[in-house]
Amino acid sequence: MSSDDLAVFSRPPIERFRLGAALLILSAVIAYLPAINAGFVLDDNLLLTANRQMEGVSGLNQIWLGQNSCDYTPLTLTTFWLEHALWGNTPTGYHVVNILLHALAAILLWQNLSILRIRGSWLAALLFVIHPVNVASVAWIAELKNTLSAVLFFASVLAFLISQERRSEPFYAVSIALFALAGLSKGAVVCLPIVLCLCILWRSGKITCRDFARIAPFALVAITVALLTIRYQTRAPDYGLFSFDPLSRLARAGTVVWLYLGEIFWPIRLSPMFAQWQPNRHTITYLPVVFLVIVVAILFWKRKRWGGPPLFASGYYLLMLLPVLGLVWMALQQEVSCADWWQYLAAPGIFAGIGAGFCAMLDRLKPARLSLYAVLCVALSMLMIQTWRRGAIYESMETYCRAVLAENPRAWTLQTNLGVILAQRGEFEQAIAHHRQALLDNARFMQAHNNLGNALRSVGSLRESESEFRIALQLSPSNPTVLANLADTYFAEGKIGEALAADAQAIKVDRYNPQRYTEFGLKLAANKQFEQAVVCFRNALVLAPDDVANQAYLSRALADSRRQP
Repeated sequence: MSSDDLAVFSRPPIERFRLGAALLILSAVIAYLPAINAGFVLDDNLLLTANRQMEGVSGLNQIWLGQNSCDYTPLTLTTFWLEHALWGNTPTGYHVVNILLHALAAILLWQNLSILRIRGSWLAALLFVIHPVNVASVAWIAELKNTLSAVLFFASVLAFLISQERRSEPFYAVSIALFALAGLSKGAVVCLPIVLCLCILWRSGKITCRDFARIAPFALVAITVALLTIRYQTRAPDYGLFSFDPLSRLARAGTVVWLYLGEIFWPIRLSPMFAQWQPNRHTITYLPVVFLVIVVAILFWKRKRWGGPPLFASGYYLLMLLPVLGLVWMALQQEVSCADWWQYLAAPGIFAGIGAGFCAMLDRLKPARLSLYAVLCVALSMLMIQTWRRGAIYESMETYCRAVLAENPRAWTLQTNLGVILAQRGEFEQAIAHHRQALLDNARFMQAHNNLGNALRSVGSLRESESEFRIALQLSPSNPTVLANLADTYFAEGKIGEALAADAQAIKVDRYNPQRYTEFGLKLAANKQFEQAVVCFRNALVLAPDDVANQAYLSRALADSRRQP
């Protein structure tokens, strides 16, 4: 049996590829069986079930124009648009696509490592498939941007390596096109040009001016994608919760790298959203980044001896982590220090190192081969079980929120999301507690003020409800949802004029939303202003002709207007 891979691959190349690919796909399906029947969590509703861009050609236009988004990922959203046409609001289809894309990314990774002649390439791909650190990327529908961009990223690298090997210009052109598509799926792929330089150095030991010239188009694409990503990220609110000065960013980056590595080598206390923390000014804060620099320096110093392979693996890992280390501002890093899905593209570097290291151990410890294989099987089984277990937390929004809050109680977005779920069940006191907890950690979180206002109105605390909506409007002026909720509170308080004025303002800023006209019409009808209500219901039906409820409201308002003296 070859130490490069498992014995089952001692076959002709085509058979070996088919069998290896089939086993990777099967492993992915088995590992993520609980996730196949999972539901929608977090951004899934924002991107899919409650996203009007998912319907009609006009939605596609908005997607590619980058409207109403803090990320420019039009290819990912277009894929969602196509899936929405197929699966609608049934989550199973989305999960199956994500799992298959994950398996395809692993197959492409295997082929890239094989072309680079890195031993243990299939084992590295298998680790990528079943490691629990990737659960957030595969079991969470919204992270299609990870699995889709990974497929395009690895396909781009593969096409480039083939173009180098065969001196094929068509493959070179395909590689550039695939990288551009990867950038339209997720901005974190921007380090690919440097990865290609690493691959050239790994294969030939040097990089020439001709190589730099061939990398130049990739660099242009990367710069464009990076600028777009930064521009769209700045659309997200800056809550001002933490200092993001250069020294703090550097200290955080150094610590986060070791946290991510810990997740790979000891995946016991994983969390999709690690608790936020603020570096202090003590010298010890900078030790992780200093230690990291020392380790890389030693590997570089010993690169011509034993340091070359680990330098290549760690170099790839650090490069692919670079966009998510906090050196560049990211909206979500105001809430979490690091997240599992941010190292999806980086982790294969470590998996490749583990695969190659295992093969080296087989060569050095030939008498203990059976023991090594036994240890490997146990480790792989434990990883598979952990992935299976973590996939189950994506069953529903509630199971996800409760599981992650048990790991990180200060995740304020999850606190208020859980509050919304509890309020929908009528458990308003518990909902209020969760919304208040979210606001303790982020007093400028507009959604928590809005949700708290709704819960308070449901228990009859109208003055407190009105106060929360007013605070929400200070944080997000002219927000149509908050205006509509404030109108409902005013109406419950008997402030009819204020309620109608708030609804009218909500329509002014959200005039293409039929719900705004319906809510306004219902208040007008309740105030016996039937003719104005008829106008509102008709406007709602222009925007949503098949809405049966609006048809009934219109009929009733017309009848009441005729009876009115």
